[in-house]
Amino acid sequence: MVDPMSKKRIVKEAAKKDAEAAIEKPDRRKKHIDGIIKTVVSSTLGILSGVICFYFLYPTTERPENFSYLLLLLAFYVQKPIYMQMGMDVAHFNWKDWFFVAFMTMMLWFISWTLMLN
Repeated sequence: MVDPMSKKRIVKEAAKKDAEAAIEKPDRRKKHIDGIIKTVVSSTLGILSGVICFYFLYPTTERPENFSYLLLLLAFYVQKPIYMQMGMDVAHFNWKDWFFVAFMTMMLWFISWTLMLN
């Protein structure tokens, strides 16, 4: 005699497998390409903002204010439209993705600007 609880469990497991099969798993290649795009765009904007800060926002005695942080924030905010234009789904970015983008931009801004100041 077969236990009716095991039949229910078998039905539940079959339904669970069908639900998992219905959900598309993200394409690993697409995720890899998106990661490369995130790295290249954030690095390029970080270096570009560091170069702009060096050549155009260098504080002098006549002009002591420095707007380099505002330029860095602009480099952060301009990335979302760039990613959307490149066909990436920014709605699925989690906090780690945005932290990575911000960190890469800030580090390359700082490194490029510091190297040029020396």
